[in-house]
Amino acid sequence: MIEDNVKELLKTIPSDVTLVVAVKYASKIQIDRSVKAGVTDIGFNHYQQMKDLAPYLPPEIKTHFIGTLQLNKAKKVVNLNPYLIESVDSYELAEKINNAAKEKKRIQKILIQVKTDKKKHAGLEPDDLLKLLDQISTLEYLSFEGLMTIPPKNEDPEDSRKYFKELKELKDKAEKHLEKHIQHLSMGMTDDYQIAIEEGASIVRIGRKVFDVS
Repeated sequence: MIEDNVKELLKTIPSDVTLVVAVKYASKIQIDRSVKAGVTDIGFNHYQQMKDLAPYLPPEIKTHFIGTLQLNKAKKVVNLNPYLIESVDSYELAEKINNAAKEKKRIQKILIQVKTDKKKHAGLEPDDLLKLLDQISTLEYLSFEGLMTIPPKNEDPEDSRKYFKELKELKDKAEKHLEKHIQHLSMGMTDDYQIAIEEGASIVRIGRKVFDVS
């Protein structure tokens, strides 16, 4: 039962860590049940699913865009008023989001997705982070809130720890560079979220554990 899954999951997550339920494979009915069970944040991987389902969520639910965001979809996603776009990995994408937010006359919160899995295309190279932070500081309709990563898939969740440590170290470096506190580290999914929390995650993105998808 989704309700039982959510209840048990929330018991394992500290109150200062946000559970974002990833609904990539979930139906509208399943999403509704997770919300009724106490979920407050919903994560969408694809624009089309977000467009189809987000308007039916209660207004207090915060929506996150957590998938790879193509340049030609940036404006469309911003127009859906997401609470947080977690997958910004280039200045070009940041600029498109900023311009769309400017048209909407609102500030768009973003995370920068850092590449820790070298086999994946998505994500910013860690060495390029400080440069991108300087670039996006000129974009007045963006609010940089933190970092996100997706580590390589590992059979042993403990193997993810080094990637989470790497993101935390990058956060510390970014805070020193910007001379301000950075709120979020979004890291950890169904198999390794508890390791991520131990390493400082403030957001975990979990889908399979909620919806019993293998």
